[in-house]
Amino acid sequence: MNDAPHAPRAGEVRQALIGQLAYLIDETDVLRKHLGRIPESVLEGRPVASDLSLREMYVALHLFDEEIYVPAAARLAKAETASLDVPDARTLLDQTAPARTDMQGALDRIRSARTKLGALFAGLDPDAWTRPVVVQGAATDVFGLVRHIVRHDVDLLRGAAIRLHESRLTARREDIPK
Repeated sequence: MNDAPHAPRAGEVRQALIGQLAYLIDETDVLRKHLGRIPESVLEGRPVASDLSLREMYVALHLFDEEIYVPAAARLAKAETASLDVPDARTLLDQTAPARTDMQGALDRIRSARTKLGALFAGLDPDAWTRPVVVQGAATDVFGLVRHIVRHDVDLLRGAAIRLHESRLTARREDIPK
């Protein structure tokens, strides 16, 4: 299914998607630099009881990679089929999260899992990217799976960014500039 005129474009798209996977590591590196400025109440707080805390958002990011995406990519690397039913973050946290994860630990685990995930996808033969994959019951290919992962990252990171932007980061009369 490797259409010759589209092969160079597919290579560019593969590299762009792998770069987008690595972007999560960059995001966590930026957060790591400012982590000491974020009060524990902001890391643990929930505007609404059903919302995830900031800490839970980052724990969920590494759990999605470790529990769902890395095993799926490993199956694809072995030329096996992959079918993913991706739970929502709350369900995943309730099923697999440790009782307590510190933010540094969560960021370290994101780096480790995402590095492994990126290497697995980068190591796939170009023809493997057209291999069928099922995500949430919908047929796609490896390109579609990686797009799903990137969109999933964006959704969780958008929630984290909004939460940080709306949070009061200091007890001073004027908040820290954002």
